[in-house]
Amino acid sequence: MGMNVRLLISLLVALSGLGTMTESLAQGSSEPSLVIGAILPLTGSSAAFGLASKRGIELALEDLSASDKARIKVIIEDDGLNNSRSVTAAHKLLTIDKADALLTWSSGTALAVAGLSEARKIPQLAVASDPAVSRVHRYSFNYWPIPETETKTLYDYLKRHGKKRVAMVTQVSSFPLAMRDAFAQHVHDEGALQIIADEEISSDATDMRSTLLKIKAKGAADGLIIAFWPGQLASIVRQARELGISAPLFGYETFEDKASFHATGKLLHNAVYSTGADARPDFLEKFRIKYPGESNYTASHSYDIIRLFAEASRTRKDGASIAQFLRTLRRYPSVSGEISSTGDNRFTLPTTLKRLDTNGDPQPITE
Repeated sequence: MGMNVRLLISLLVALSGLGTMTESLAQGSSEPSLVIGAILPLTGSSAAFGLASKRGIELALEDLSASDKARIKVIIEDDGLNNSRSVTAAHKLLTIDKADALLTWSSGTALAVAGLSEARKIPQLAVASDPAVSRVHRYSFNYWPIPETETKTLYDYLKRHGKKRVAMVTQVSSFPLAMRDAFAQHVHDEGALQIIADEEISSDATDMRSTLLKIKAKGAADGLIIAFWPGQLASIVRQARELGISAPLFGYETFEDKASFHATGKLLHNAVYSTGADARPDFLEKFRIKYPGESNYTASHSYDIIRLFAEASRTRKDGASIAQFLRTLRRYPSVSGEISSTGDNRFTLPTTLKRLDTNGDPQPITE
């Protein structure tokens, strides 16, 4: 009887070990779960852009495979494009929600949270252009056309159209300053244009006339390049025109903000700007049908980021593995265009030129 009991116990132990081994193999063959934390400006002057980014995330989640839908969760926090709120949101996502990856919007936001994500080895893909986001960070990546490329698109347009003398006015903020510096470098390297004025304005200024008068004193310009976020963008345009600065307006992607267009009383009509190239037609059509009348600015980039994190975490979700996947990406067919890693935590995303029509809608410039 004692021997039978011992045999029974041995059998149960063996079966228990087999069950544990089977469970271990099953876990090893399944793709890991992934929590993505997104920090977007859903309130404030850039809310329309934040909403477009959120829409891109929603479409990406819809298009995931059944297995990816089961394992991937996205938690969205609003920072209103305020750096202190960005840090608070990142702290919640990383410590409470246990996010495995971050999607951030704007250079300022990405730089504000980089310390937290780097310390935890959490990969951050930022819809941001400032190279400082990725320059000294191992786990932070820019997912927007690099400033050198985007400003070259505008520089070449001005050169082709015979512009010689340009003035620049720039908001003191990460993204505008990065664009200003990259454009100035093209002028320095090629010399086809002359920068007759290069002025900065603090991000909390409301009366910008004294700075604009300095620009006006430099004489007639063939173009005024304005690098500002929405909010101040409308103010600088209105005040420039009120002071009699009549130079054609040029800038970058923030010109697409409809609220800024209407706040200027349509003074941004015919303004030309460089920006990321349009997404694939099928994506744009799907966006238009699902979200009629809404801006799609940066929607495709947020869509891509969700897809990239999904691809990168197929076998492992640790920060080092995801970062390595992103750093070695080659000819990836994203909805924003074919992309490749530059090797320095940035990507070769295509750019384009647009002009605002009488309703403030962006129209492609074909030459």
